[in-house]
Amino acid sequence: MTIDDYLAPLDLGYFEVGEAFKGLADENVWRRPPGGLLSVGELAGHIAYWEAVRFAGESGGEQPDLTKCKVKSLLIDARFAYYPKTQAAAPSAEHFAMSAELVGSELMRVHQESVAYFKSLAPDMNSRAPWWSPNSNYGEYLKYAAFHVAYHTGQMYSVRHLLGESPPDN
Repeated sequence: MTIDDYLAPLDLGYFEVGEAFKGLADENVWRRPPGGLLSVGELAGHIAYWEAVRFAGESGGEQPDLTKCKVKSLLIDARFAYYPKTQAAAPSAEHFAMSAELVGSELMRVHQESVAYFKSLAPDMNSRAPWWSPNSNYGEYLKYAAFHVAYHTGQMYSVRHLLGESPPDN
């Protein structure tokens, strides 16, 4: 399989991400629903953060060095790395100023630039991904990345429903 074969499911997941942002009210982008769930914007930040640091960064382990990430964005923020950290730290004023359209388009831009950088490295899909589990390779990581995007996109739909919105039928 080629790198494009591995990336195809990830691109399909981003089609669904785009759908999750259609009609999203600006006032609900950073609003958390009751029950400890994250906002759509925080979920977008989480997706952007990990894709950027894994595909376009030099991330060694749990604490990636964001200064070495080749893609820059307000969404690539350490506060979005993991749920407990995100729960404890509210988004910044700059985040709150981002509209639904801007967050959605910024997430897509981060994806496109991160994937382009990753492809330029031309990694062997069977070689070990240095920041992934010891017995796993780049191909396996890309399969996981597609799942990761799909999982959090599903959460975006749930958050929208909990906030009283009617997102597009997915």
